[in-house]
Amino acid sequence: MRSVLVLTWKEIKQLFLSPIAYAFLMVFAFFVTFMFFRAFFLFGQATLGGFFYWWPFAFAFVVPGITMRTWAEERKQGTVEFLLTSPIETWHIVLAKFLAGLTLIAACILLTVAVPYTVALYGDLDPGPVWGGYLGALLMGGTCIAIGMFCSSFTQDQIVSFLVSLTVLLLLVLVGQEYFQSEFGKGSGFGRFLRLISPTSHFDSIGRGVVDLRDIYYFVAMTGLFLYLNVRVIDLRRWR
Repeated sequence: MRSVLVLTWKEIKQLFLSPIAYAFLMVFAFFVTFMFFRAFFLFGQATLGGFFYWWPFAFAFVVPGITMRTWAEERKQGTVEFLLTSPIETWHIVLAKFLAGLTLIAACILLTVAVPYTVALYGDLDPGPVWGGYLGALLMGGTCIAIGMFCSSFTQDQIVSFLVSLTVLLLLVLVGQEYFQSEFGKGSGFGRFLRLISPTSHFDSIGRGVVDLRDIYYFVAMTGLFLYLNVRVIDLRRWR
């Protein structure tokens, strides 16, 4: 596991040395904070209700910007050949890139802690939904990172990688929204299927403070699946 730690530290330094990382950090923090306080000051209620509502959309737009360089930049610069011909196992490389991306997501989440603190100053705040929301955010962020990395492995163009990841993540987020659920029939088999595959419904459940093991299993399974698929894609290129 030493190689994973070394590679992870290398990837983290590359991420945080890039101005793009800081740009997406600011965009994420500003977006979720602005959307919450817009309604907070409008209704004057000391509650976090609605704070986590916009997070899936924020992840859908921010994560592609984080992951678009993961493999696309390596292929464009030709450094991927060095990685693939080295004795390092493919899953070590994939895991290191994932952990680096997850570190940036954790930094995004950390920038928003002032929001629940501010709300707590105005009244008694139930800590359950707060902890649940942040746990769900970290889990969902990890899943989005894994999906974004998988999309990035198919192209050497960062813009293409960004657009493909954005499309996939946005579709997954939207099909879990109440509007789409009602359009396709919330109680129908297809509606339940959309709800099952969408990270939005699982995130909403945890964000209400209801930590169901099935929701945690969903995020862990989806993250593991796309990391595994990412390893297989890179292995195919290595064998060629």
